[in-house]
Amino acid sequence: MASSSSSASTVRRLLPVLLAALAAAAAGGSWLALRPRNAAAPASHADTTPDEEAATAAAPPTAAAITLPRGSWRAAAIDIQPAAVGVLEQATTLTGKITLNEDRVAHIYPLVEGRVAAVDVGLGDAVKKGQEMAIIQSREVGQAMLHLAQDRLQLGFARRKDTWTQSVATNTQAMIQLLRANTPVEEVETQMRNRPLGEYRDQLMTAYIAHATARKNLDRLTPLQDQGIVAARQIFEAEAAWTTARATLQSLLEQIEQDARQTAVMSAQAVQELQTRVAVDETALEILGFDRAAIATIDPQQGEALAHCPIHAPFAGTVISKDVALLEHVGPTNQILGVADLTTVWLTADVYEEHLRLLQRAANQSVTFRSAAWPDRVFAARIFYTGDIVDSATRTIALRAVADNADRLLKPGMFVTVELPAPAQATALQVPLTAIQEHEGRGFVFLHVGDESFERRDVKLGRRNAQNVEILAGLAAGDRVVVTGGFALKSRMLADLLAE
Repeated sequence: MASSSSSASTVRRLLPVLLAALAAAAAGGSWLALRPRNAAAPASHADTTPDEEAATAAAPPTAAAITLPRGSWRAAAIDIQPAAVGVLEQATTLTGKITLNEDRVAHIYPLVEGRVAAVDVGLGDAVKKGQEMAIIQSREVGQAMLHLAQDRLQLGFARRKDTWTQSVATNTQAMIQLLRANTPVEEVETQMRNRPLGEYRDQLMTAYIAHATARKNLDRLTPLQDQGIVAARQIFEAEAAWTTARATLQSLLEQIEQDARQTAVMSAQAVQELQTRVAVDETALEILGFDRAAIATIDPQQGEALAHCPIHAPFAGTVISKDVALLEHVGPTNQILGVADLTTVWLTADVYEEHLRLLQRAANQSVTFRSAAWPDRVFAARIFYTGDIVDSATRTIALRAVADNADRLLKPGMFVTVELPAPAQATALQVPLTAIQEHEGRGFVFLHVGDESFERRDVKLGRRNAQNVEILAGLAAGDRVVVTGGFALKSRMLADLLAE
């Protein structure tokens, strides 16, 4: 009676499995056959002790060969691979978050106070580098523009005046050299004709002619004194006149030479001063965001447009925030726009202390992550920063990586699952996870033992990752293991066990 009760219990337990196996056999045809290898006749329970029965129940079932015709392997999706020795890579999973690339995000504040005259972009708009996004009408900008226009006008006047002044100074120096060389008046007039000298021409020529006349008068009277024709008094007066004319000319030459040089220097300094003022004005406008091309075309005739301060995109990107409205008063403390380059994003994660060893030499290495929004995609990011300080509250280290986002699938604020690769491990015998079958708490695989035959092989399992599992006992390297299609073999095996 005890034996009958045990058999009934076994039938009830295996009935669902049998039905599944029969259904599979009906679908695939009669292509499975069980052929015992060295099977012995079942022992009678009456001939065994309770201890022997317990030992028999705990032992793995006797290996049996399952024959599957090769013509049916494709329908059963049978795939056979050898057990291999290799490094079993294990990954540590963390929760991460997608954030904006902080190196490519701009929070835009106007540099001047004013009224918003135009807003040319909206949320989500793509902008190019330098594109005008808004215009602020500012009194400060208008005054700076007008001041620059005035300084440029004065600079133009100063340059023209300096050109004349430098020419006069140069010609004056040349004329002084001729006069000091006692060049005849006619030749001096010829060489200096049509050369600008300003008021210096009359002063120098008058003094030079007076000196020449006095000299000629003295030279004319001196011979007459020897003949007694001219009194000594006349000679004395002629010499005094010549001496006076010479001193006057010499003094005038020195004075005019100095004046001409000084005037030329002051003229050049005036030009330099105005050039500096214009440069300062232009730099002030550049600081406010104006480019050199716009500054070069400033025209006071533009009217109120001179007070327009454009807001330009600092780089190509997307408008992610817009906090400005037409005619609103804004200033340097008001953020009006936000622009971000979304072609790349940052992956941020907090790594716990026990995982710090995984961050050794992690810089510039790749890390993979997944998003629930795209379950069929695996993304990659390059680690560029692993924090140097452990957060006192969370006991974690910050990890930052940059990921390509050209297709815009990754959205800042999105949570992701990050996989950190473990450091290199010792090699291990391993098979794919899909090869492992289980029955009555025991793990096993199906071995291809030759031709169309397979048999069950119990194995002891070790570490595992998402693809493979370590085999501690039961297999040897090179054993040919069924990695897919094992369900059909298991169904037949269970059906045979039920039949026994």
